[in-house]
Amino acid sequence: MNDCRKFESLVHAKLLQLRQKKREFFNIHPDDAIVAIQSILWSAPDLRIVTIAESQKEDSGVSRRTGPPRKQSARQSRDTIYAHLLDGFTELLKIKRRPFGQLNKPAYGVSDGREGVQWNLKIYPDVGTARVGVNLEGMKYSGWPIASLIRSELEVPALLRLVPHLRDPENIILRFARDAWLATSRPDIVEQLLGEREFRLSELTEEIWHTILSEAIRCLNEDRSYRGRGRQAVTLLRKAGPDAESRMMPVTPHLTIWAPIDPERDLTEDLSAAIERLAPVHEWASKASGA
Repeated sequence: MNDCRKFESLVHAKLLQLRQKKREFFNIHPDDAIVAIQSILWSAPDLRIVTIAESQKEDSGVSRRTGPPRKQSARQSRDTIYAHLLDGFTELLKIKRRPFGQLNKPAYGVSDGREGVQWNLKIYPDVGTARVGVNLEGMKYSGWPIASLIRSELEVPALLRLVPHLRDPENIILRFARDAWLATSRPDIVEQLLGEREFRLSELTEEIWHTILSEAIRCLNEDRSYRGRGRQAVTLLRKAGPDAESRMMPVTPHLTIWAPIDPERDLTEDLSAAIERLAPVHEWASKASGA
């Protein structure tokens, strides 16, 4: 078949969940891209692979179809699983995906792209793990919903009332972070984790939660009723280590509550179970933030 446009559309359809937003780039290793293209060529009835030698033979009226793609390596197989994982996440939640991160970075994934409380799927290819999360960033959106959530929880800690009713809170992790802003990027900083670490929901006490929330509210602008970025002294973390001195930078709080999933297990079962476990958390965050 000589239809390049059709072939391009087939490639884009297969790799849709790995495409970077508004860019002709895909979060996929080159070897895996080759395997994906080969699988298209093998499965489409009107397409076939033709080598240079075979092309010369075709000029003499001789041609043949190549065999199936070569066996995938362990890495290629793993990255193919991630592509199915992204597809499954998008399909289960019936969302329009918004990619973030890159394959050559420590983590990448997709979110539902909502302005406020979001669902996201984050993949860590180097260690072969993944997680489903409920995410609320320190962004303006409509009325700074992160500020509404923090102030609501400081008044009445509804999350603590929810935890006993959750399934397996021991394996649901709360991460409240401090994002520092350098123009539009968020560099790594020493003081990133509020409360100094992540917490299992089963660990949360009223004292711990109040301490985290108090740190979080200080990451917003008190003079603007907490509807804006705060400014704090933070220490940039470089590859060679932390800077010798801290510097004043804009900061915002960033909440994620996540559950791990095992990419080696049944994808639909694991994804569906994680989403079901986190659904009450998503409902709580949406209500508390007014989103």
